[in-house]
Amino acid sequence: MPQSLLHRYSEGPSTQAAPEEARPFLGALLGAAGCGVALLDRELRPLWVNASLAALSGLEPRAHVGRPLTELWPQVAQALSPLLARALSGEDVTEAPVRGVLAPAAGERHLRVGLSPALSGGVLAGVALWVRDETERVLEEQRLRARESHMRSLADVACDGHFLHDNGIVLDANRALTQLLGYASPSELIGRHLADCVAPEFRSQVGLVLSRGLETPYEVVVMRRDGQRLPIEVLGRYVTWEGRQVRLAAVWDIRSRKAAEELTASAEQFRHQLLGVMDSEMRSPLQTLHQGTRTLQRLEGLEEPQRTLVGQVARAARRMERMLQELMDFTRARLAGGLALRPEPAVLSAVVERVVEERRREHPQRAIRLEAEGDLRGHWDTGRLAQLADLLLGSVLQQGTDDAPVTLRAAGAVGGVTLSVQGQGLTVAAEEHASLFEPFRKERGGQPEGLGLGLYIARQIALAHGGKLAVESGSGGGVRFAAWLPREGPGH
Repeated sequence: MPQSLLHRYSEGPSTQAAPEEARPFLGALLGAAGCGVALLDRELRPLWVNASLAALSGLEPRAHVGRPLTELWPQVAQALSPLLARALSGEDVTEAPVRGVLAPAAGERHLRVGLSPALSGGVLAGVALWVRDETERVLEEQRLRARESHMRSLADVACDGHFLHDNGIVLDANRALTQLLGYASPSELIGRHLADCVAPEFRSQVGLVLSRGLETPYEVVVMRRDGQRLPIEVLGRYVTWEGRQVRLAAVWDIRSRKAAEELTASAEQFRHQLLGVMDSEMRSPLQTLHQGTRTLQRLEGLEEPQRTLVGQVARAARRMERMLQELMDFTRARLAGGLALRPEPAVLSAVVERVVEERRREHPQRAIRLEAEGDLRGHWDTGRLAQLADLLLGSVLQQGTDDAPVTLRAAGAVGGVTLSVQGQGLTVAAEEHASLFEPFRKERGGQPEGLGLGLYIARQIALAHGGKLAVESGSGGGVRFAAWLPREGPGH
C-alpha cells in the first residue's frame, strides 16, 4: 500500500513512520475548524489543503493542488513571498500578519500566518502553511479604537481636561489637562500622585474623596507648574481600564465662575450697604416730619385752615414713608433674592389688631371689622406680618367705595392660619386676578398710597414665610384677598 502524504511528511531522517494510532489525532489537527492548513512542495505548489483553508479561498480543496500561489491567491502571494523564502531556508515563521484577498467574494481579510519547513531524511521536502482568519477580531479592535477615540473627543468637548488614576497615581491624561496645569506633555503627569498638584490646604479633602470613592462634583484648588493657584471642579467615576477598576476624573476650569461669584458677592455687599444708607438717611427726615406734625396737631389755638394744612402734611409724610418702605422692599425682593425675616413666637390676632386700629383712625368714616377664630399662634416676623395685613387693608380701602364695609379675618386651622381681607362692593374681573400682584400696578380709584407695589410686596411676605397669597371674587359680590401662612416658616 502506498504511504499517505501525512505519513510521508511525518518521517524524519532516522525515524519510523508515525504510529498507526497517532494518525487520527494528526488528521484531526490538520482538519481543525478555524485554522487553514496547506502542505506545499518545494516549488510552493499545494499538495493538500484542509477544508478551512478551502473555505477561505472559495475553491474546492482539489482545485488547489498543483497550482502556483500567484495563481491561487494573487493578492496575497506577494506578501507571503518573503515568509515562504524564510521557511524554505529552514526557519520557522510564527504569527506573521498578512492582509489581502483570498476569495474575491469575501473581500479583504486579516490573516495570521505560520510556516514551517518540512524535512524528509534531512532534506527539505516542502513547507507546512497555517492560516488563521482574524478579520473579525481586527475589525472589532478597530471599532473599539474608533469608539475610544470618539469618547475621548466627547470628553475633550464636555470638560476642560480629564485623567485616569489608581489610588491617586495618574495613569493617563489628555493634552488639554496637561496644558491647563502648565505641563508640556501628558508624560510629565503620568506616574505622579495627585497630591503633588493639589494646594496644601485641599489635600485632606482630596484624600477623603479618594478614600470614600465619592462620585459627586467637588471644588479644589490645584497648583500649576508655574506656581499659580487654579480653582477647578472635579467629578470622578469608576471605569474599567486595561482590565482593572480605576477612576476617571473630569476637570473644569472655574476661574471665570469664581470671579463672577466674587463680583456678585461684592455687588451684593454694596447693594446692602446702599440700601442701608438710603433707608436710614431717608427715614430720619421723615421721622422728624412726623414728630413735628404730631406736635402741631396737639397744639391748641390752631384755626381750621391751619389744622387742615398740618393734617395734609402728616398724610403726605405717611405716604412718603409707605413709598420708601415699598421701594426698599421691592429692591430687596428683586435684587437680594427675597425678603429677610426675623421669626419669633406671636399671636396673629394681636398683630392685626394694631393694624386695624391704625387704619380706623386714618379712615374714621369706613366700617372696618376684625374677626378672629381658632388657634392663631405661630412663629412669624411680626413686623412683616403687620405690613402684610396693612398692605391688604390699604389696597381694599383704596379701591372700594367709602360706604363699603371691609372685613379682616384671621382663622386658625391644622398646620397654619389664614389671614383674609374682604371688601364689599369691590369687583375685579377674573382675567385681572393674576396681574394684581405685578409690581408698579396702579390701583383704581382715589389717590394711590404708594408706588403700585403693595400687593406685590404682600405676596413676597407670604412667600418668605413659606405661604401663599391669592385673590378670589365672592359669589355674592366683593373681592377677597387670602394669605395662608404655615405656623413654622422655612428653616424651622
